[in-house]
Parts: sequence; structure tokens; C-alpha cells
Amino acid sequence: MKKELEFFHIGDSLGGNQDWCLDHMMQLGGCAAVTACDCSIYFALRRGHRALYPGDPERIDRDRYLYFTEEMKHYLHPRWSGIDKLSLFAKGYQKYLEDRGEHGIGIGTLEGSSDPEEAKKAVLRQIDASLPVPCLILNHKDPALEDYVWHWFLLIGCRYQGEDPLSEEADFSVLTLTYSEAKWVKLDALWETGYSPRGGLILFQENKEGILAPTAAVSGAETI
Repeated sequence: MKKELEFFHIGDSLGGNQDWCLDHMMQLGGCAAVTACDCSIYFALRRGHRALYPGDPERIDRDRYLYFTEEMKHYLHPRWSGIDKLSLFAKGYQKYLEDRGEHGIGIGTLEGSSDPEEAKKAVLRQIDASLPVPCLILNHKDPALEDYVWHWFLLIGCRYQGEDPLSEEADFSVLTLTYSEAKWVKLDALWETGYSPRGGLILFQENKEGILAPTAAVSGAETI
């Protein structure tokens, strides 16, 4: 079973890209703001929350995206320690939602210290509801996952074998999106960082009125 969000493109790029940022601090530590921008554009374009992107999400290009990251920087600004707690992201993005007059989206969290089974359940619920999942990883023991160290990125899909996604045989994976690149990663490997403290997941809740239905899927993702 494979489930993927119909995410957006900017030109040939899937979502935005932190490397585009002209501000050096945003290039180094703007991953939370970029993640929030991508969530906002997705909500505006695919879920009917038009107030969350200050423009036409159907006509977004790289310049408009960079202008948007500068606005989001005021809510999730880079700092030397990074936005290293779920509560910092939730507080900053909640303020953005309020300032845009958006009251149909709530924000919850799942701490990285939670059991991997709880993370799988949460991802399934979110993807089934057509909601993106911001994810924070701090340190990680696996060198193959170094691209996710001390980093905010999105989960935009999940897949598993068989009927039970929580069984050992399910081989549950998530579709990560960062720097405009989508990759399949085993959730157990991503979640078991080997360090404490850990990051975790941002879990959106949505008012169901006036919502657009998803249709398509992301393709061409690599597997880790």
C-alpha cells in the first residue's frame, strides 16, 4: 500500500528549496521557515486555505517563493541553536496562522521519544487526511541519514507491505521531502536516532469545511 500527497511544483522543483535563499542565515538555518512556507502553499493550493499564501498559489515562481520565505522568517527566524524544539515551530507557525486570519488549522505534536508505532499511526492519520507532516530530526547515529541531522523537512507519503502497517513485515516507510528532493526512508531507521533529546512530528488538525480533495501522487522518489 502506498499513499502520497499531491504536492506542488515550482518550475521543475518539487516544493521549495532552502538553497535558493539569498540570506546566508536562511541557507544555514532556514529549514523551519522553508518547511512552513511549503505547508502554507500546500494548504492554499490543495486544501482551500487561500489566506495562507499572500498571492496566487497557481502562479508561484522562485522569486515569489523567496519573497515568501522572507516573510516567514519573522515567525521562524534562524538562530544559532536552531529551532530545535517542536514547541518553537508550533508557536511560530501558529502566530503566522493567526496573523493570516486562519482559524481552521490546529497544531499538535508528537515527541521523538514516543514509540515508533505511535509515529507510524500518526503519519498514517495525517497522510490519510491529506495533511503534510513537518518532521524534526536532531542528531542521528546513522551516517546514511546525515542529510536529516538537525533539520526540519516534510513527510508527504507513506507505504507498507501487507494489510497491517504496524506489523514487523510491513516495512513501513515515509516519503521525505527536503531541498526539492523526495526519498523513501524506513520510518524505524529515521525515528531511532540513538540520541536524546530527539525531535518529532508536527501534527495538523483541520476544519473540514470548504476543503479540496487530493487526486494525484508524487513520482520518481529515491529509496534509502
